[in-house]
Amino acid sequence: MYPLPSLPTGAQDQPTGDTNPYSQQQHQQQEEEIPPAKAVSTFPAGPTPAPLPSFRAIHSLGLSDESWSHYRELSLESVRQMDPTDERHKEVLPPYCNAYCLETEQKSKQRSSFGYPCKTFQVTSREDGNLYCLHRFDDVRSVSPKIAAAVSDRWTQNRAVQEHPGIVSFYQCFVAQRAVFFVHQFIPGARTLLERLGGPLSEVVLWSCITQLVSAIRRVHTNNLAVRSIDLSHVLSNTDAAASRLRLRLNCVGIVDALEFEARRHVSDLQRQDVCDLGWLILSLATGTEVNAKSDNNTIASCEQFLVQNFSMELRNMAMTLIKSPSTPRPPTIVDVSRAIAPRAFDEMDMAYRSLDLHERLLSSEYESGRALRLLLKLGFVNERPEFGQDRRWAASGDCYVLTLFRDFVFHQADGAGYPVMDLGHVVTCLNKLDALDEEKIVLTSRDGKSMMVVSYADVARCLENAFGELCSHSVPPSTLQFS
Repeated sequence: MYPLPSLPTGAQDQPTGDTNPYSQQQHQQQEEEIPPAKAVSTFPAGPTPAPLPSFRAIHSLGLSDESWSHYRELSLESVRQMDPTDERHKEVLPPYCNAYCLETEQKSKQRSSFGYPCKTFQVTSREDGNLYCLHRFDDVRSVSPKIAAAVSDRWTQNRAVQEHPGIVSFYQCFVAQRAVFFVHQFIPGARTLLERLGGPLSEVVLWSCITQLVSAIRRVHTNNLAVRSIDLSHVLSNTDAAASRLRLRLNCVGIVDALEFEARRHVSDLQRQDVCDLGWLILSLATGTEVNAKSDNNTIASCEQFLVQNFSMELRNMAMTLIKSPSTPRPPTIVDVSRAIAPRAFDEMDMAYRSLDLHERLLSSEYESGRALRLLLKLGFVNERPEFGQDRRWAASGDCYVLTLFRDFVFHQADGAGYPVMDLGHVVTCLNKLDALDEEKIVLTSRDGKSMMVVSYADVARCLENAFGELCSHSVPPSTLQFS
């Protein structure tokens, strides 16, 4: 965090139009006028952004290259589909389409960590057009339609759990085709921690993960439910392109409730097991090794030794306390854990606000691009239209002629020798003034130089709205269009 520069009394006045606030001479004059005794106290306000350059390249508009590539990858993941001849399409029910299997064919033939053969699909609902994650479990005889309905009601009617940002939403459980189906929220770009884990995490990242997981588990437990799927293969992770942080979500909630419904274990016992599983997950993330209660003693001892040598005492005590909690007289609850890590929650909140600020900055840049896109789409529909019904000169007369000249004024600038002038700042400024209905006057000239008119940006905007409205009122209704 960097403090803002101290300002003298009265220095908050805005510079006049003839003064360049970025000139070196202006800064020297301001420094000479600052009385040392009247310096205003400063406060931390984050890094001061660098002033904008005089000229902007086209890639400086909108998202950065890194963010653009990140969201492009997410978009491509959202539209992927299996080959139409793939036999696995038969395993997806008719209410869903555009299926894509999220597991390899070899892995889908093996038994899942839940004990049954499972296939996971990315599907699109025919009812609302949204993407969902569809889990199909075969050879399950213990789940009846009544049990599936009971589990669905238990999770879907609890909005506090459904809307938590650290929990993948559970939507439905049903029985069909002699299989049990679970419908969850689809998270583009998500990978399990088991897939993403390439080695031990740093302590800063690990505390962030712990805080996110404890928050999600606490929401589940305070609503008299249990997660029952806290391990590396059932916790989803996303990387944040803007803030470079790891984002975790609890996945597969409600699945074990249906598959082991007949066991009828008390929810308090299940919650204590969740807390113990959280300890094993912390140990796995800290050591980069998948370890659980079924691991051999030598592996567990090695992981404990690694934890002692590389992490703080606070982290070591928490992980080992949670792992050994079932054998203690009074096992800690998730509320006890949340109280223990309360100071760490402030660090996570700071990171969340930083991520939010960065995303708002990205959103504002995309808002500017969206404004320009709407104007360009309207101009594209109107300009040089070859015909409008029987009127083949519609685009070259009246309001449309003004728009044609304005198009040349904005995009077809040239120097005295006729070479094109690629001035992006001129284009952006003109489009912004057009969108703002600015009253500034401009001179529009035809290409042959025989016609000249003086209009304001507000006049051009009215011409654009009139011409585009006329097009819309006489356009072909979408319902009558036929696509081959």
